[in-house]
Amino acid sequence: MTVVEIVIEQLKEEDHARYLEVLVESYSQYEKEYNNPEDWASYLSAIRASVGNPDAETILVAKRGYEILGGLQLFTDSEKAYGLPELTIHSTIVRLLGVHPQGRGLGIAKKLLYESFAFARARQDQALYLHSGDIMQVAINLYLSLGFIRDESKDFRKGDTLVKGFRYDL
Repeated sequence: MTVVEIVIEQLKEEDHARYLEVLVESYSQYEKEYNNPEDWASYLSAIRASVGNPDAETILVAKRGYEILGGLQLFTDSEKAYGLPELTIHSTIVRLLGVHPQGRGLGIAKKLLYESFAFARARQDQALYLHSGDIMQVAINLYLSLGFIRDESKDFRKGDTLVKGFRYDL
């Protein structure tokens, strides 16, 4: 049996549609956490719009052969990432880290984050940031296990939801 290695690379134009499908499928597990269907629809709409966001510095995808199993987006500051310059983050920010259900347990999220660390170091950032909510506890546990720390000074609210800031010091 041949084992195909998982490779992290920049998203190519021809892979946009499949990456979008993977992103939506990877976040679909959270639909049940939304009490209001309109809120879920709005969240999905924001996810879909993110793939064409010109403010993203790059989108990294995890591929096994030609199959996309996950990805994330990297931004260079909080204004570009969230439209929130008041967060005063002027370092790389990870957004929308997602792994397709069929790719879970293969270390894909770790590989994507390690590549993000390398990206931020190459930019000579002092830290790498990301944000998450309480419904994503499995992801938060991963971030903490990799050395991210809570940075409450970078928290913000999106509607009724507290979006928690996490920082990895480089």
